[in-house]
Parts: sequence; structure tokens; C-alpha cells
Amino acid sequence: MNTGCNLGTDVGGTFTDLAWCTPSGELHCLKVPSTPASPGQSILQGVEELYAVLRPDGTTWHNVHHTHSSTVATNALIERRGARIGLITTAGFRDLFELQRLAVPHPMRFDSRRPEPLVPRALVREVRGRIGPDGAELEALNEVDVAEAAQALQDAGIEIAVVALIHSYRNPAHEHQVREIVTRHGLSLRLELSSEIWPQAREYERSVLTALNASIRPIVETYLDRLTAGLAERGLGLLPRVARSNGGAELAVTLRQRPVVALLSGPAAGVAGAAATAEDAGWVAADLMTLDVGGTSADIGVIRGGRPVLSSEEQVGEFPVLVPTIAVSSIGAGGGSIIWLDPTGSLKVGPRSVGADPGPACYGTGSLIPALTDAFLVAGLLEPGQRLGGKLALQMEPARAALATLSRKVGISVEEVADGAIRVATALTAAEASRVLARRGVDAPRFRMVAFGGAGPLMAALLADEIGIEAILVPPVPGALSALGAARADIEGDLVQPVYTRLHGLTPEALIRRFRDLEEQAQSWTSEQTARLPVREVSIEFAADMRYEGQGYDVTVPFETKWLEQGDIEAIAAAFHVVHRDVYGHANEQAEVWMKELRVHMIGGMPKARVVAAPDEAAGQEATTRPIRLFGELFQAHVVGRSALADGRKLEGPAIINQMDTTTLIPPGWGARIVRSGALVVERAP
Repeated sequence: MNTGCNLGTDVGGTFTDLAWCTPSGELHCLKVPSTPASPGQSILQGVEELYAVLRPDGTTWHNVHHTHSSTVATNALIERRGARIGLITTAGFRDLFELQRLAVPHPMRFDSRRPEPLVPRALVREVRGRIGPDGAELEALNEVDVAEAAQALQDAGIEIAVVALIHSYRNPAHEHQVREIVTRHGLSLRLELSSEIWPQAREYERSVLTALNASIRPIVETYLDRLTAGLAERGLGLLPRVARSNGGAELAVTLRQRPVVALLSGPAAGVAGAAATAEDAGWVAADLMTLDVGGTSADIGVIRGGRPVLSSEEQVGEFPVLVPTIAVSSIGAGGGSIIWLDPTGSLKVGPRSVGADPGPACYGTGSLIPALTDAFLVAGLLEPGQRLGGKLALQMEPARAALATLSRKVGISVEEVADGAIRVATALTAAEASRVLARRGVDAPRFRMVAFGGAGPLMAALLADEIGIEAILVPPVPGALSALGAARADIEGDLVQPVYTRLHGLTPEALIRRFRDLEEQAQSWTSEQTARLPVREVSIEFAADMRYEGQGYDVTVPFETKWLEQGDIEAIAAAFHVVHRDVYGHANEQAEVWMKELRVHMIGGMPKARVVAAPDEAAGQEATTRPIRLFGELFQAHVVGRSALADGRKLEGPAIINQMDTTTLIPPGWGARIVRSGALVVERAP
């Protein structure tokens, strides 16, 4: 079994990162400009550059395990560039996407409106036939309705029709019949069945998830076909994998069927990489907040006990996503976020971004749109001539000229605009971080932080001051951590089995049958995914979403496999009461308990050597000093390359630490040191 090198890639708004990791843990990173007009092309260019630099032998190169994370699907969804889709649903449910949940996104705003439906009402068709909530057929599916609906959608130019029938999560027979009828009538309309994407209750959320999958599927298929063919042409012989939203990876050839599971592959790979880096640094089973600041956004995640927190109720863009996803919250406060003035003259940052083209003004592309990176440069946190990602040399004059377009309007200096923008971005990120941690029941001072991305280490200590975090970990290659997270990703998948029964109305035999069926599906998926991989071990973890009778919310209860093997209803009930008490502070052992869905999470563990990053030129630069501006005050800061701390000495702030892929700010009252793994620990002075 091949245990060779691992390659991870992450396509960002400005740069595409590549991380090459050998079996001994030696790490080489490369950045190339992203190609938004041709997704995936930057990966192929980066692979060529990587080969030219490393010159691996033919056998090693042919057997590289490669995993890719990308925002192709997410961008297509947010920008509404997906396929033209229609909906076939049960009679009486035509307005499913119009009604949504009847909730207004921002109740305190008079102009708040529900999101525009993914499928306009004119492209929704109803069919008669009904499955009951217990899975029994109440009315036979009407073949004429199905044929006419499919024909009408095909004539309307629909690329894919979503089939989401009432209660199909309990019994998918009618949805399967729709496919058979369409085929029998010789129609070429492509169908997406909700029962095959994710068989879970909540008609709106299940239908939305299926519509999301249908919408992005042609774009993702084209992207993966181009990427797979291009990598094969360049001599990479193993099948590519794609990072999933749950922090793991899946073969590209199977992910084509459900690309919706990779909507947040880039941010999720970063959080997974942060968890692995923290463990390498000795922060074992740690509770952490992650901060990933790139060109477009600041992404905030949570790690509990050393593992990223998964959620089945995340939002992507304007829509709910039921599949388990690493909980990441984004705010438009990245390096490319535009600085602007509202009608009252107040300084604002984001959420709009200048993107990779033209980029911030300091890139020298002729743009005069002020962005947060321009503010960092004018404030002295970055330096003129410093090469962003080792490639783009930053220019001071365009940055000052861009910020001057604002300073003239408000009557303050360019430096004050830069300082104000950094304050606003820090406050926005702090507010979002506090909200995210509060949702997870977390008290920020009890947590530590992992900061990464091109600008995460630059903002980390400023944010930590705002929310009370005492220690920050900056990985050896923070700018490429999402690519490294992809390279080191385990194989991970999720399945769900509907139950929707009172726990004590479920016989042990029925529970065992459901368990065996789900276990068989899990083993089949895992075997297919790990067939040619050097997997250390395979683990299958079971859980269930449960609630008390009459309750409007669920808790997820981890199960011991033996409870399911033995049909031990009482052990499951006791576990639910314990988890409910831990989450909500109370439990009622006398109340009836419902089991909604049985879940399984599969993990194929990949070998992971402790990573040792190759040195870069910026990390070894000569020590200097320069003035910086922070929150209205001027400081003289030490400026050193990261390797200057390799001897174990501690650097006291104010200071700036440079390396190829990022800059780390050490404010006054903070200090920094390198730990054995090569990670940088930034701590508040006692």
C-alpha cells in the first residue's frame, strides 16, 4: 500500500496555495495567483511549478495522494450562477420555496426580506400522490401528472429537476417512481431526488439542500473533470480527492454525486488543519477558536476537545444546509475588504471585496479602491516592497492615494483613516467571534486561538485583546494552512437513517435492523473510499438526534456501538438525559423521548507525520525597526524574520514577525516564542 507524499491545494480569492508533505513530515509550500475566470487552472499551474522546484522522481510523483479544497461551489451559489433548475413536488406544496419558514432574516429591519427562492414559482410543478408520515402510501402517484410535469420543465429549458415529495425521507418509493416514469416516457430531463441526497425530515430544508446540489452540480462536474484530466496529464496517477465541509475528504469521482457536501471545503480544511497543528504543538485535546483571515473574509471556527465542532444547521449564503458541516462563520473583513463611508460619514469595512482583480490599491494595478490591506500598509504593519505570498510587491503610494479619497471627505489624515479602518475591522470580527462562541456555549477567556490565513496572524492579538483570549498559536505556514489541512485530511463521511419514533415504542429488534442497515452502508462507503490508501484504522461513530415529547429542538447523542448491537433502549434513554442536562442544565427522566434520525460518521485515519516547514527567505531577514500606528498611538516596533526566534528566545512587543506567507503582529503587552513543532505561540504578558 502506497504511503508516499501528500499534496493539498486550496483555491482562494487572491492566491492558490499548495502544500507538499513528505512521509517524514517535511513540508514545502507554494503560492500562485488564482484564476477566477478558469477555476482549477491555478492548481494545474501550481502543480507544474511545484514539480519544477522539487523534482521528485517519477514513482513518487505518480503516487502522490492529492486533496483539493475550493470555493467554486460556494461562489456559484452566492453569485446565483448555478444550473437552471425546476422542482417537482407533491400537490399542495407548490409554494414551498416561496413560504420558506415564514421567518424574516432581520426582524428589526423594515426592509428585511426572505431570500429569493432557488426555484421561481413558474418552474415548480405539482404531482398527485401521497406518502404518509409513517411511510405508508395514502394515494398512488399519478403517472400522467409526472409525465406532464417533466415534459413542461424540459420544454422550459430546465437542466436538472429537483424531486422533493412529502415524507419521502420515510419512504422514497414515489420519488423512485418519478425517475422510472420519466425514463419510460423517453424524456431526457435530468433528475435529483431528495431522498438520495439527504433523507431527513423538514420539507423546506431537505428540498433546499437538494436544490443546492442540483444547482452547483454541473459547475462542479466541469471543474472536477478539468482538474482530474489536467492532473493526469501532468503525471499524477492517483485519483484526486476533494475536501468536504466536515473537515475530511472524499474521492472526486463519488463527490460528483453530492457536491453539496463540499460547499465549505476551504474553510473546513483550515479548521481541521488548525486542530492538527495545535496537537503537533502540544495543545492536545484543546478548546480553541480559529481565525482565518484571507483576501475576502474572516472565518471563525470552534474546536472542542481537539476536534472541530460539526453542525447540521449551518447557513451557506442565504440557505440552510442539513449535512454535517464544520461550524464556520464568515464576516466580510478580509485583506481585500473595501473601506468606505456611509451617508453619515462613518468609516465602514466590507462586506464587499475588491477580489483578486484588481485587488487592493497597494498591488499597483491602477485601482484606487481602498481596502484593508492598504490600511495595514499605511499603518506600518506591512512594509513597502514586502512581497505578498512571496510574489506581489506592495506599493505605498497607491495605497495612500486610495485612502486619501476617504480622508479628504472626512477631514482627517490618511494615517488616521488607516488606523480607523483597522479598528472597525477588529471590532466587527470581535463581535462576530463573541456571537459564535456564545452560540457554542463558550466563555472566550477559557479558550485559546489558532490564527492563520494571509492576515489572520496580523489581526489575531488585536482581536484577542477585544474578547479576552490569552494565548494564540500561529502555525509554521499559516498562509497555507487550508492547503495543509487538505493534504493531511482523513477520509470522512456522514450518513443518516430516518427513525422518527418514540424511543420506547421502538422494539430492540427494530433498532438492531436499522443499525445493521446503516452499518452496512457505512462499511460500503468506507471500503470504496479507502481502497488504495494507507489508512491506519477505520472508525465508525454512531449518534442520534433526539428530543423530549413536544420539544422544538434536538440534541445529538453519541452512542456506544454495543447499545445498538444489543438494542439497549434504556442505555440510549439514559445517555439522552445526560446529554440534555449537559447542554441545557436540566433533564426529565419521566418524559417521553423521541428518536428522530440515526446518524453515522465514518473516519478512515491517514498517517500523519509531525510537520516541519522548509525555511523561507522572509523568515530569515535581518532584524530592523520601524514605526507602526495602533489605535491612535505610534510605537517603534522590532521587525524580525520568524527564524530569529528559532533559538527559543522570547520576543516582546511591539514587534512584527515576517515570513513568506504572512506577517504576525505582536502588540505592546504581548510576547512571542517558537515551540518545538515550529509553531509560534503569542501570549499576553503576565
